[in-house]
Amino acid sequence: MYGQFSLISRLISPAFSWSHSGANGRSRIGTGTWGVRVHQDFNGLPSLNMLSDDILVDHIFDYLMVEDILCLRMVNRLFYNLTHHGIIWKRFLRRIGPNVPALPPSQHYSPNFLTSFEAERLVIRAITVHKNWILPNPPAASYLPVQAHRHILSMVVLPGGKYLVASACNLAKTHYSLVVYVLDHRIRGIVPLAETPVRGKAYNICAKYLNVEGTPSIVIGYIRRKTLKSHQSTNSIDPSIYNPYLNNPRCQIDAPMPLEYVATCLQISLDALDALGNPILVPGSQEFFDFAASQPPPFRFLGHLRSDSELRNVDLGEVDGVPNMVVAKMPETIVMKELTFDGAISTFKCAREITLSQQEQPICNFRLLPLQGQILVVRSTNRPRLAPSNPSPGGPPIIPDVMFTVAMFPTPDPGDTEAGEFNPLSIASFYGKDIEDFQISDPHVSNNQGQNFLPPPINIFYRNESGGRICHMIISPTPRESAPEAFRSTGKPHYAIANLKSNMMHRLSFKNDESRTVCRTFVIPGCLRSLFYSIPRDNRSDTLSVRNFSGHLLSKGGDDAYSIMRRETLQNILRNVPKHRESMLGQFDLPSYILDHIRDGVTAIAWDEGTGRIFYSKPHETMLHILDMAQTPLETMSGQRHPIPLEDERMLDL
Repeated sequence: MYGQFSLISRLISPAFSWSHSGANGRSRIGTGTWGVRVHQDFNGLPSLNMLSDDILVDHIFDYLMVEDILCLRMVNRLFYNLTHHGIIWKRFLRRIGPNVPALPPSQHYSPNFLTSFEAERLVIRAITVHKNWILPNPPAASYLPVQAHRHILSMVVLPGGKYLVASACNLAKTHYSLVVYVLDHRIRGIVPLAETPVRGKAYNICAKYLNVEGTPSIVIGYIRRKTLKSHQSTNSIDPSIYNPYLNNPRCQIDAPMPLEYVATCLQISLDALDALGNPILVPGSQEFFDFAASQPPPFRFLGHLRSDSELRNVDLGEVDGVPNMVVAKMPETIVMKELTFDGAISTFKCAREITLSQQEQPICNFRLLPLQGQILVVRSTNRPRLAPSNPSPGGPPIIPDVMFTVAMFPTPDPGDTEAGEFNPLSIASFYGKDIEDFQISDPHVSNNQGQNFLPPPINIFYRNESGGRICHMIISPTPRESAPEAFRSTGKPHYAIANLKSNMMHRLSFKNDESRTVCRTFVIPGCLRSLFYSIPRDNRSDTLSVRNFSGHLLSKGGDDAYSIMRRETLQNILRNVPKHRESMLGQFDLPSYILDHIRDGVTAIAWDEGTGRIFYSKPHETMLHILDMAQTPLETMSGQRHPIPLEDERMLDL
């Protein structure tokens, strides 16, 4: 893209469309101020150089596409500098709408304070991750290992890919903590900015941008386990070593002692992170540590929930403007806690599906829909079946049928701890075999840029057939004209079980895997781009031997309404938007050394669909590894573009 000239570059006057290092004085045409340029002799030929910078940037360049701007940048010094102007790239940002990654809601990333380099990086990243993702075999644009200074056990990336929150420990696994990393620091790239100790390993981490008492913040929810005081001794076993079997909610943790579960919520303000991430302070320098020591503690405790029953699946959101933490209390209860000074707690039990009302129907996963005031809940239970009268000796084990339900429940009133049993507002039931590991995308992490764009769908994935097949269900937003009046007038998205589709199934086979290992597939869901990866089926350890990654499309050829809308908004700034591949899954085209690296064992994986970056950590080390599916412009440690813009006395501030 950077090397192809479009029509506009061939139409530029030859009088100033060339220059080289050994040129004479004429090659410097267009490098002075406009007052000098307008009086120069252009041999009677009309030239763009005769126009002022304001006319060029505000009017002429407004008609150009990204390819044209990048080609124009290679013409001469004048256009090299002008095409870096922030006005041009912020204009592109407005035009591509939801393709722009959702940025942190802080002043540092507001449109007025966004630098021209950051605006250009967002645009180029949005374009290149789209072009890569829709290829039959998406390639990684780059691979980067960085020092994380901690062994990362699990992690999540905040929407927009600016911050990463990790559950970490030292290599001896004697001290656990939560670490917040900034991902695009000018000097060091990825830098740990804040850390707080945790009494045990943090599970089920959830991190979102929320407004807490008027302060834009990152709110972090997590669950940890501890042994009950009555069973603690000097020889107590670490409760962090017990994991649910295969992410299957019907297979509980079989620990040798009773466990207590604690769901905790922390806040760290974005202003504090912006101050610590100031590029004037070199990370790791004495000046950086002195400044950090002079600041108030960045983390603030918001609240916690304790239970002898297992807690799972933390979610966060603002309900009626109040931040809330929502937790699944096994087997069938939802608990909500307001993250305020009073901290009102509400609970309700999910009513069972009537045909199997005599059996427990444990919660597999849920998603808080704060703009809708509802909770999407997925539950499952084994369906009774009669054993065969004459089972064949040595035959395969009998795999029970599983019934699972997808239902919408209303959020309880704040402080209602005796809400009792809630019947679903709507529900759908399905049957399958050996179903496990439900994953639900968050429709509110995308950048919708106002009410004129179609909201993203909710994607639900689960495994069956012993993990060899991934099934995909999708809940599309209700069309504006068909939505309830409250949603039609406000423009808020509305999701209904009636919109659910459930006929999409996927199997993964890896072209370069000669071992033909039978695999179990995992999904990190996204609104538009979901990441698949597989491990050998017999791998029961915390160290995953990842065979490869695959990218998932919402539909074949990208012909669904949401993919079409995203593609059409890119056409506002591109001359050529390539077509989607026909298959919904595309196995990544990775170099052999990266395949060997991930097959040797991976501890944690995180995915950010907005910026197209995969983060993973490995056992027994303190490195963080990044596979980037997008290309981006570069800048030097001093904040200069690379290559450095040419000297021009007019371009004082880009």
